[in-house]
Amino acid sequence: MIKITFFNNDDVFVNKFKALDDVEIEYADIREMESKAKIGKDNSLYEDYLRLLYAREHEGLNIFSKCELVGEMRQVLTNNFFMGFDTENTISSSLIYVKEKDNVYINKAIEIIENENVDNITEVMSKAVGVNLSKIYTSLVKLDNNSFIYPYDYFFPLDYEKHGKRFSENTKLVMYKDEPMSKKVKRKLNSFKKYGGAATVYFNSLIDTWRVNIGRKKYNFMLKAGIATDKKAAKDQIEETINVLSKYEKNIDYIIIHNPNWMGVTSATKELFTNLVPLQELNSNSEVEKVCSKILELNPKQVIFSAFVDGWEKLARELRKRNPQIKLKSFWHGSHSQVVDEINWRTNTHVIELHKEGVIDVMGTCKESLLNFYLSQGYKAAFLKNTVRLDDELLKEVEESKKLNKSKNIKIGLYAAGLDWRKNMYTQMAAASLYDNAIIDSLPLSYESEVFMSKFKIGLDGKTKGVPRNELLKRMAQNDVNLYVTFSECAPMLPIESMEVGTLCVSGNNHHYFKNTPLEEYLIVNREDDVIAIKEKVDYALKNKDKIFELYKAWKEDYDKSSAESIEEFLKM
Repeated sequence: MIKITFFNNDDVFVNKFKALDDVEIEYADIREMESKAKIGKDNSLYEDYLRLLYAREHEGLNIFSKCELVGEMRQVLTNNFFMGFDTENTISSSLIYVKEKDNVYINKAIEIIENENVDNITEVMSKAVGVNLSKIYTSLVKLDNNSFIYPYDYFFPLDYEKHGKRFSENTKLVMYKDEPMSKKVKRKLNSFKKYGGAATVYFNSLIDTWRVNIGRKKYNFMLKAGIATDKKAAKDQIEETINVLSKYEKNIDYIIIHNPNWMGVTSATKELFTNLVPLQELNSNSEVEKVCSKILELNPKQVIFSAFVDGWEKLARELRKRNPQIKLKSFWHGSHSQVVDEINWRTNTHVIELHKEGVIDVMGTCKESLLNFYLSQGYKAAFLKNTVRLDDELLKEVEESKKLNKSKNIKIGLYAAGLDWRKNMYTQMAAASLYDNAIIDSLPLSYESEVFMSKFKIGLDGKTKGVPRNELLKRMAQNDVNLYVTFSECAPMLPIESMEVGTLCVSGNNHHYFKNTPLEEYLIVNREDDVIAIKEKVDYALKNKDKIFELYKAWKEDYDKSSAESIEEFLKM
């Protein structure tokens, strides 16, 4: 017999629970716990505290707000303990289940509130269960074999917070708040009740696909029509470009144009070149004219396009038209495997067309195999060798950051952790999970990766958004090993950045680093989709760490020289 206690007597909702087998319904008043309280009513956690006190003394499912039964509850009611997230990274005390009195997590939470300075129930339960719940982002959190914190879609799918929350096949209860629901939320609720969880998930996926397709078509239409999606932002971006160009002396040897929003490309460009000019998309002919005139006023001998952004093809043609003597060059950071993405398809096609038309004189690439392909086609091409050079002051800061890592467990970094096919995130996470008590530091930290890793016994930390490069380097330095075993790369910065801060980096075999050297055997995985192969390579690297860094030091010295030579040759072409 399972006891369900209601503190908000609403028979419309309670009647559905009465229909369950082996259920005993009770009603209670939370105020009966006030005589046992050891904190004052002025404490912001007072209401949560009373609920925890009740759950400590009364087993069963305790429901402290209006609640509607909408799904099958048998499975979750076999647990020893559970609560639920009510948003992506906050939990609620309005629903607490304990199989028996004096639950260890409840007792610990009460002790924390009574004796520590804490601000909210999420912080309290984080300390009680030993997991930072504010960084989980609504994954299923397994506390032990029969105790859980469930994601919001189980019990709190109503989107009072306007976070984009949804119902799912997992939704068991609908917890209500004493505040009005928006029309959009009501529609979601009615749709779920009418069609069920599976259909709701399907409809949501169709809506998402529709929105993406509409957004893409709108962007392409506005691009062709020369209309900026944000006119003020576009104006500010052009002004920034003009201001940077104004700072350079006339008749400069070269300028190199890059998109500042593409951080990886920007970092790679800064390592190899000076005279950088930030330039985002060019939406209109007037923007092209303004930038072109300013460049020609500067009269550089060469203009280099680092990567390629929509609208730059118009700028290149205008520059060639108005100054046939100027040298125009491109530096492509991608590979042919990446042209499955629409923007890479479009911009790569532009570069090749411009070269065949005689607009772009030289096509640079940082992927050796792509260079060989270009040469076989009769294109004038150059191989640019990406590298990383960190200054002494930054290295000193990085060294200090290593002292912050006091964990005795193996710590593994997963960065540029996108969920697209190229980044191969799930395979790398699975490999990391093979280490007992390992901790993964992931950037960005996504909901999907947290759900995946919740199936394994492993710690997961990180941030949902990117961080400045200096912070990224410091995070890398605190790990035992960083993984970058991706499916498609050219000359990624991350493996060298990692080695430069003193942390091993195991990567895939799709770049030219360490080729035909002993380091290739130590650090390069030849089967990127093989979890065990990644784990074995990490083991091998950790076992030979001192030898690897000895080899790396000599390799890097020679490589930096060849990198500088490659840029010098490119500029002379």
